[in-house]
Amino acid sequence: MIEANEVFSEFDKRIAFWCDGAADTSDLANFANSGIENKVNLISVLPETVYFLWACLEKNNVKILSRYHFAPLQKNMDKDVSELVSNISDGFKKGASGAQIFVRKRDFERFIDILKFVRDDLFFGHDLCICFDINDIGFADWDMIFQRLRDIRANGICLTLNEDIGNRSDFVGRVYGMLQKWDFNGELHFVLNNDYERIDQVIRLVESEKKELSDKLHFFLEY
Repeated sequence: MIEANEVFSEFDKRIAFWCDGAADTSDLANFANSGIENKVNLISVLPETVYFLWACLEKNNVKILSRYHFAPLQKNMDKDVSELVSNISDGFKKGASGAQIFVRKRDFERFIDILKFVRDDLFFGHDLCICFDINDIGFADWDMIFQRLRDIRANGICLTLNEDIGNRSDFVGRVYGMLQKWDFNGELHFVLNNDYERIDQVIRLVESEKKELSDKLHFFLEY
């Protein structure tokens, strides 16, 4: 559950909501109402909840991002991408404003090579956000990643921290390295497990190293 914290001011535009699934429609309705009350304009949801939440939020200025995890069978990635495209298209028909696609670095380039052929038709009028585990990305990888994000004309990049080992983590160094290599016009999103210390670290790094990104920065807080 989201808790108040001094990192964010009230109705901070950097706050986005992350719905990790809900047991029933009453939970989803509470999630939607909380988003409205907190003036959140960006949410991430599971594909099966898109239509219900769209019905709750259609009169409000809220972008619904439906999220997908792409873990292909290496022998037939074309088929895997085709199935993903079909699922994303279905989400758009149900009211999603865009799609978050979580992909491993090892699959990324081949994935983009296939997706680019349907990018314009599939994402016409919709947002495309590519998501990575920041622990999967080394400093030397960022040039390639930003080049391919530009190639596919992504609207944003989202970074998660799937495993945090506290003070032994090089999270700050990885974010710093990414900002030094930044060459992308899209938004920058983070999913940091409601860890306000990590969120504060990102805000401080962006403000000091890439201040122009401040207005494009969003943090998904798990509801």
